[in-house]
Amino acid sequence: MERTPRSSPIRPSTGYDRGESEDFSALRRLLLSPEQIQLNRLRQRMDTLVIGPQEVSRVLPDAIRLRAQQDNRLLASLLPITQEALALSIKQSPQLISDSIAPILGSAIRKAISRAMREMFQSLNQTLEYSMSWQGLQWRWEAWKTGRPFVEVVVLHTLRFRVEQVFLIHKKTGLLLNHVMAEGISSQGEAAISGMLTAIQDFVRDSFQQGQDEGLESLRIGDLTVWIEQGSSAILASVIRGTPPVKLRDFLQSTLESLHVQYSDSLKDFQGDAAVFLETRPHLEDCLQAQFVKKRKGLPVVLWVCSGLLLALLGWWAYQATLSHQQWTELLKRIAAEPGIVVTTIQEEGGRTVFHGLRDPLAVDPEQLLEEVGYPPHAAGFHFEPFIALTPEMVRKRAITVLQPPGSVEVSIEGSRIILTGESSHGWIARVTRSASAIPGVSEISLERLIDTDVKQFEALQVELEGQAIFFFPGQGRMPDRELVKIQQVKFILQELDEKAIQLGRKPSIEVMGYSSPVGTQPINVSLSERRANNVLEMLNEITFQVLKLSAAGKGVDPDVPSGSGGEQGYSASRRVSFKVVESGFPLRREVGARSEP
Repeated sequence: MERTPRSSPIRPSTGYDRGESEDFSALRRLLLSPEQIQLNRLRQRMDTLVIGPQEVSRVLPDAIRLRAQQDNRLLASLLPITQEALALSIKQSPQLISDSIAPILGSAIRKAISRAMREMFQSLNQTLEYSMSWQGLQWRWEAWKTGRPFVEVVVLHTLRFRVEQVFLIHKKTGLLLNHVMAEGISSQGEAAISGMLTAIQDFVRDSFQQGQDEGLESLRIGDLTVWIEQGSSAILASVIRGTPPVKLRDFLQSTLESLHVQYSDSLKDFQGDAAVFLETRPHLEDCLQAQFVKKRKGLPVVLWVCSGLLLALLGWWAYQATLSHQQWTELLKRIAAEPGIVVTTIQEEGGRTVFHGLRDPLAVDPEQLLEEVGYPPHAAGFHFEPFIALTPEMVRKRAITVLQPPGSVEVSIEGSRIILTGESSHGWIARVTRSASAIPGVSEISLERLIDTDVKQFEALQVELEGQAIFFFPGQGRMPDRELVKIQQVKFILQELDEKAIQLGRKPSIEVMGYSSPVGTQPINVSLSERRANNVLEMLNEITFQVLKLSAAGKGVDPDVPSGSGGEQGYSASRRVSFKVVESGFPLRREVGARSEP
């Protein structure tokens, strides 16, 4: 329906208009029906476009070929997939891969091994031939002066010629296709050398107006000669040391012609990828030829054998003389450094070297020094007079010998004082005190850093005893049954105290002190505390002590309990018997009693 201008009135729809529209639609279907059907099919196909394998297979080969001619992006894309596929194939079917490459690698490996063995035996044979000759000795001197291996010097003097390097170069681009080197030759940038040779040839052609088929045939650089063989598509350059024969050039030409026949297509279509020319290595290695000068007849073998034996004897004598001198020097150093030995004279007596001097009895045995340095015992002897060395080392050694300290005691020396550090028993400490005057060079033995373990144990037992407390019923001299266990424990402590007192030479007294609570009058409390102390003393006297003396005393009310505290919990700690260790009427330690209800 067409849009009319706003100023025009809208006409009402009539039957004639509808009929006219239907006629045009029918006419359009008659005229455009086939094209409309095709357009609908194309639209449907574009909406549901799916490229199947059949369509891809028709264009894939041509697409790969065209893309590969443009650049290397297709190769870079396929390379990881190809590597993974090859790795998976090797992992799943190693035998198949082995069977496929065996015909290719087998002959190459055998040829390489054969060539390496041949070169090794040839080099070894040359070295053995010249090793014992006068000329060989001269060459050894030259090798020592120049720092080169002897084998290399022999090769340089006996070499007639040797092909050291072979280059296969693409003629059109000047790129290196392959390169091989003889054994012992270091790499010096093959690609750079290849480019240099190509540049030199181009310069010669341009300078002398030569054609492309013409070029250099040889170059000489010092003792090296470069032979260049020209081919239609490749160049074969050989680096030769020495004077090569003419027949070698024929062999190089034949090799280049064979390579052109075998790799003609690859040389013509070369685009920079030299991987295909790796298979030319066996052909190039055949060009690594060498020829040496034959050795002239030398002196008789018997003369060389005799000379060799004489040199061996001279070498053995020189070795023994050097070893004996080193052992003698080391023996003198050891004797001079050993404390307690003083050498006054050294004399030769009966074919032996005898040392005279002084030796402390505690010093090391000089025969042991001979054994340690490896000096022959029959070649040396000792005649030492005894004396007492007062050096710090010998004084310390003598103190250790006399005192015989246990492993827990360390002996050190400061001037003329012996310092003992560590822990030891009371008996050993007493013996040390008595033995101080028996050590020459010692003015005093310091025990300040030494701990008496018996005194330490005695004090620990004293603290443990004074920490014991026996509790009683209120207003009674009888104790609960559970306190009997403490009585037994006190007996054990007293027995150990008695033994330690004997070891220490002490005669301590044990005071059994009874206490009562502040409830009641003073006379009653004193009497009750005495009764409690006597009851405990009577139980303890069941054991006989050798030095301990036990006594009981009633103290009445405990002065440490505040007078204002009351109640059963407050007074229970006062109804007790405690202990104190005294010696000569003075307590060894401050009294320690229990302060809590059991």
